[in-house]
Amino acid sequence: MDAKSAQPHGRPVPTPGLIRFQAWLLVNKKRVLIGSIIVLALGLAVGSAVTYQSQREIRASQALSEIKTPNSAALPPLPGTADAYMKVAREHKGTQAGGRALLLAGTTFFVQGQYDDAQKAFAQFARDYPASPFVPQALYGVATSLEAQKKPGDAIAKFEELRRRYAKSPVMDDTKLSLGRLYEEQDKLPQALDLYEELVRANQYTAIGSEAGLRMEDLLARHPELKKAPPTPIQVPTPGGPNSNVSVRMLTNRPPLNFSNMVRRTSSVPGMVLTNKAITTGAAPMRLNINTNK
Repeated sequence: MDAKSAQPHGRPVPTPGLIRFQAWLLVNKKRVLIGSIIVLALGLAVGSAVTYQSQREIRASQALSEIKTPNSAALPPLPGTADAYMKVAREHKGTQAGGRALLLAGTTFFVQGQYDDAQKAFAQFARDYPASPFVPQALYGVATSLEAQKKPGDAIAKFEELRRRYAKSPVMDDTKLSLGRLYEEQDKLPQALDLYEELVRANQYTAIGSEAGLRMEDLLARHPELKKAPPTPIQVPTPGGPNSNVSVRMLTNRPPLNFSNMVRRTSSVPGMVLTNKAITTGAAPMRLNINTNK
């Protein structure tokens, strides 16, 4: 170390940059301290929020799992099950388990015949969890509950809304089948028939396709006037018939071709040459060369 870079006691001489940083730190040490505290507090807050949310999900899932259900799906739910689900949904709102509790509550209400309560539970899920992938199922529950309450107009409106918003939803086939049934009840038979035909085309080997097919057959048996006429076949002129030359007339003064007068003629070129005999006077007959490449 040379004399320029060392002090008398052997310590290095501070550089100009270090001197400026020490001066800035001395002037702004309070601001730096406050900034450090804010960064530390934000980090702790984010970590606490993640931990808290994780703990919320654990507590909600635990509360949901504690609700007793029958061992078999064929058995009716135990008394008070739907209310227990609603309690979990209220106390753990915003969690995934809380959302599942709402759907289970709506299903349980529906099974018990409490269709109004079922509708409210499904509608609440759609409001509280709009980003959930189970919103189409909730809307289907709302529409089905309205149908069970003998409100066909409101049910049709909800089913149609579901068709518009979630055309690729897993419940779409059930939605179309329910709509077809409701349209039948409303005497909107063409709409019902269109839905049944659409289901049959898309689900030929499934249970829902079979049901739609049976409903379509029954509908047509009761209303044969709904049967659609088959498309009219295209009339092709018969060779040699009265209209055989109409479709092959040339836009010139040449005589029309008469395929009945054509004969096969061989040539040195591989293939087949068709020519027509001169049957009238006037322009020279027209030759058609069709090479089969055989």
